[in-house]
Amino acid sequence: MTLATLILLLVFTINTCLLIFIIVHPHKQLRWQIFLMVFLISLWQGARLINSTIVGNDLHLLAGMRLGLMPALFLPAAFTWLAFSLLNKWSGFSWWKKFAFWLAPIVMSLFIFTDYNLQRVLVQDGQIWYIPGALYWWFAIYFLLSIFYDLYILVVYRKNYNTIIRRQIDYIFVGAALAGLFGLLFSAILPIFGVHNYYFLGLNGALLFTIILTYSLFRYRFFDLKISFYTIIIDSLRLFILGIIYYILCLALHNIARIDFSVTGNLVVLLVFMGLSIPFVFKLINFVIRSLLIDPTNDLKTAEDNIASVLRSSQDFQFLFSALAKEISRIVDYREIFVYLSKRNKPENFYQVFPVGERLISIKNSHLLKFLKENKKIANAAEIDYLGFNKLLTKELKDRQIDLVLPIFYDQQLLGVMIINNNQKLLSIQQLNFLEQVNKYLDIAVGSLLLHQQCLAGK
Repeated sequence: MTLATLILLLVFTINTCLLIFIIVHPHKQLRWQIFLMVFLISLWQGARLINSTIVGNDLHLLAGMRLGLMPALFLPAAFTWLAFSLLNKWSGFSWWKKFAFWLAPIVMSLFIFTDYNLQRVLVQDGQIWYIPGALYWWFAIYFLLSIFYDLYILVVYRKNYNTIIRRQIDYIFVGAALAGLFGLLFSAILPIFGVHNYYFLGLNGALLFTIILTYSLFRYRFFDLKISFYTIIIDSLRLFILGIIYYILCLALHNIARIDFSVTGNLVVLLVFMGLSIPFVFKLINFVIRSLLIDPTNDLKTAEDNIASVLRSSQDFQFLFSALAKEISRIVDYREIFVYLSKRNKPENFYQVFPVGERLISIKNSHLLKFLKENKKIANAAEIDYLGFNKLLTKELKDRQIDLVLPIFYDQQLLGVMIINNNQKLLSIQQLNFLEQVNKYLDIAVGSLLLHQQCLAGK
């Protein structure tokens, strides 16, 4: 098996796993549109894989290469279906307009098994090459123009949709760009300069598109790319340095100390030594790497520690909320932050205590407070709008310019809310996890401080 076939097999396996993943998640939006895209790409790669592994005559190879291009013809139409469905416009099209998107690949598929598509194939140095026919380049032009048109539509209408759909469009654009870059580099640019050995990587670059597409459209919370990239770099460096250390150790013991590791006893001693020493060496490597590199996760850890300290020691609401807002600003670049607490004699009314103001919110006329009281969890305007389960709540959040709300509970009673105007920026999973941790501390701190003040008032 050649390297090209091995990589193609790996890519095909990953795409097959993505198909299974999509099937076992029946309640996700755009499920069948994503499935069709990944399925067509898998068929494309599967046909190439069969051609690479099954030995046959030139006629069989030619038929296999022609058949392999069939899924590629339908990919642009499938992408159009996906793009307009994401923008919630596909359902508004008439049946003939929907059919028009599929008509072009249907007509072109009639020429797939003719010399107008591929004339003949050549096998050289284990690689399969083909001579295109007169219509092959028109197929390629149709493919590129259709994909570019769909990406253009996504970019043009992006600003009209909520933050989560805008982020999904960003991911789709990046995935398509990376796949296109791989295809252009390995299948077009390098062959122009006479480098044909990596031609097979062009098609396999579609794996980037399928992975990013599935990830972006199956989630509404996304990882912080900066922190995720840093984590990958750190983990890779740790493993690489650890491997180098023990590789040098084995070479030194074998070449200098003349220890023969083909002897079972020596090998067992080496494995025991490695098992006992690796945890300590790994910690040392981790310490050195984190000392030399800037760690973006430090802000999260520092802010959490500072907030825990402030909430444990504060005995004044203004100091508590001021310090809390300062630490939150290290992680969330918000525009405004407000805190409302319920009145002692009228618990259904909430008044602004930070910054000090006179605004009131009543449970009777607030869908937000009712939602918090029933669900007892953070209200994220972007997620509420995307999931679409409460339109009245979505409208109230937009009218009040509220992006996030942290409920403050004590003894199952809603004592207050912390409202954050984040300028409609989508928070990452790391930021949301941080705010959820803050919310847990806040419940206990505010409840304890209220009880403390009530005791002082009673004295």
